[in-house]
Amino acid sequence: MKHKKYICYLIVVWAVLIFPFAGMAFWPSNETTENTELASWPELKTEEGWNKEYMSQMGAYFEDHFALRQYWVTANALLRSTLFYTSATDQVVLGSEDWLYYSGTLDDYLGKNLFSEREKFALLHNLKLIQEYVEGQGSQFILMVPPNKNSLYDEHMPSHYQKADVSNLWELTEALKEEEIGYVDLLEEFSKTEETLYFQRDSHWNSKGALLAYCTLMEQTGRNFETYRNVPYDLKKEHSGDLDEMLFPKAVQMEEDFVYDYGWNYRYINEVKDNMDSWIETVNPQKDGTILMYRDSFGESLLPFVAEAYGRAYFSRLVPYNLLQIGQYGPDTVVIEKVERNLDDFIQQAPIMTYPQRENISAPEAKTDTTILAEKSGSFLEVQGILDEDYLDTKTEIYVSVRNEATMETKTYEAFYTSTEEGGGFQLYLSGGSLWEGELRLSVIAVNGGQAFLTGSTNITWEI
Repeated sequence: MKHKKYICYLIVVWAVLIFPFAGMAFWPSNETTENTELASWPELKTEEGWNKEYMSQMGAYFEDHFALRQYWVTANALLRSTLFYTSATDQVVLGSEDWLYYSGTLDDYLGKNLFSEREKFALLHNLKLIQEYVEGQGSQFILMVPPNKNSLYDEHMPSHYQKADVSNLWELTEALKEEEIGYVDLLEEFSKTEETLYFQRDSHWNSKGALLAYCTLMEQTGRNFETYRNVPYDLKKEHSGDLDEMLFPKAVQMEEDFVYDYGWNYRYINEVKDNMDSWIETVNPQKDGTILMYRDSFGESLLPFVAEAYGRAYFSRLVPYNLLQIGQYGPDTVVIEKVERNLDDFIQQAPIMTYPQRENISAPEAKTDTTILAEKSGSFLEVQGILDEDYLDTKTEIYVSVRNEATMETKTYEAFYTSTEEGGGFQLYLSGGSLWEGELRLSVIAVNGGQAFLTGSTNITWEI
């Protein structure tokens, strides 16, 4: 009898162990609610020969695709949150009273990895370049920054996380206003409202929060925003939170959201799956004006209000921002909406636009470790590199000059500043049509307090 029990026990153990693998033939996991990309089936042999990482890649594939993975993930998360009050994923912070927070906001919350003085200078400089270009095209420029959820509603954050007295957004807010950048201060607007306007189990604002952001934006543009003042609404339990889906993919608790009883008149022009699509065009025959908005996931619930307010509206989630679309669509207003936790994007990648030409700068040549790379990108010449740190100060200005080696004619452009380990990254796009064909000499010029140095050069051959 004992022998039979032992055999049954072994069978059960082996069945449990082998099921996740064998079950992949019937119930494979090919999707995830986590903010990650599923591993692909590895190749045993590549162009370079046998794949030495094959076994580890197979392990990663199995980990992402084993049978009924989402159910096992949910069971593990429920067990850990109930018994140990801990989150089963490092992407979600488990708060009190069933509140969830995105861990990607912890640095802002704790005051860690704050921008250096150089990074703040670079970010403001880049936004001023963007605004100069947008206004030069005859459009109004507006920047709006949705605050992180725990920047507004931190009472449910775990007590072992202590909120700092400073954050990048707090430090930048006054500077943005002082630099006269078209800025919508959503942190102030949401802080003045006692009502909670973010979801409990999602990282985003609810529809009423989106409405507040819309009204604040419309006030900045000078357009009417009283439309929804007395519009009736229903509270419907139909929202599935992104954080909830990450943590408990098969046990999501639906949340209430505001559903406004409004007869929407806008319609989509292009084929749209949902409001998270990369590119969306709308038209409203009853309204005038045009808006072009570069946005992130916070724009999903904001989009209907904005689309309803304009005759034509264009919404893009594509990066880098293609500001040449301003000339194509002729918007009255150009909006960049960027959540607080991703503010460093403004010092990571230059937008595609015509960079401003400045007066030529006379500078002595210095022997430095400045790097400069140039390559054709569509019809543009993309130039990027890193300034030698010995020539980099907090307010160092960086320019790129282009000289026609045949005629010695020179043009000088102001660069976009990027953040690197060394701190002196730069990048810009030069329109191919504005350059001379043939041999060109590109030079990097650093200006500190009025003193200029030519810190690096390279020669290229340009063909349109």
